[in-house]
Amino acid sequence: MTDEQENVSLPKKIFDCQQIKKSMHEILHENLHNQQYNSDEYSSLTRTLSNLIKNSLKTLGYERYKFIVQILICDDTNENLQMFCRAYWDSQTDKFAQSIYMNQFLICVATTFGVYYY
Repeated sequence: MTDEQENVSLPKKIFDCQQIKKSMHEILHENLHNQQYNSDEYSSLTRTLSNLIKNSLKTLGYERYKFIVQILICDDTNENLQMFCRAYWDSQTDKFAQSIYMNQFLICVATTFGVYYY
């Protein structure tokens, strides 16, 4: 092991997928439970939701993590929806959490990636 490898430290707190999923679901429910599908409003709504999620993550004490929040909102038309994602990361520290919220009008998929900065 080189000196450089010995100086690399693991995070004090690992990204807790279940805790973050629960937090995301609460935010989605609070902001979408009466929301009807309106594509004209969703540019600002997705920005608002992603900022709310990102700000809630900052209060959880994940030091040296970079958060990427992706929001997808679509009309609930009973058609198939498939999402795929690939990433190259350190499986020991980097994680993701996903929450799916549905009401009678829309489907919202929120995905948060936590990438540890060494």
